[in-house]
Amino acid sequence: MMTKEGANARQATSSKRRPGLLKKASELYAFCAIEMAVIVLSPRGKPFYFGHPSVDATVDMREHPKMACIDATQQAQTDRQQILEKLNKQYVDVLEQLKAGMKGAKELSDIKPLRFENFSFNDFVVFGKWLEDVENAVDKRRTELLALESSSSTPCPGAIKASVRSQNDKCDYPCKAQVGN
Repeated sequence: MMTKEGANARQATSSKRRPGLLKKASELYAFCAIEMAVIVLSPRGKPFYFGHPSVDATVDMREHPKMACIDATQQAQTDRQQILEKLNKQYVDVLEQLKAGMKGAKELSDIKPLRFENFSFNDFVVFGKWLEDVENAVDKRRTELLALESSSSTPCPGAIKASVRSQNDKCDYPCKAQVGN
């Protein structure tokens, strides 16, 4: 390589190549996780630099290696402590979720099956009203899904099933109306 002739040519080349050099230094840090300092002086004497953790810290480590070792050890301990605290928090969150799941499982196991033979007439009336409310809620949701599907360019699977059901008006499982047919 030859040195460029003329101050303007050197300045132009320097300004074009400097960002690439600093980018390469940044990539070297990112890929290798090394501590580095790059200081570039332009032909006019203006400094440009990149350093990790900083140029000053990197130079100090070079000048005072024992202090740098202590600082690095303290930083590593701090990093480990932060990671440990984060993992402990995640552990506590998972334990809480597990306890909630266990509580829900216990509640589900405590549910007893419904025995119709013990129902009175009034119990059937109340149960029938509840079933009507559930059916109305399902129909309302089906209508919402159909409206959502018609306004969206991407069909919603639930809306498609609801549309098919409303067109066929048949149950997916045998009911009294289908059993007699």
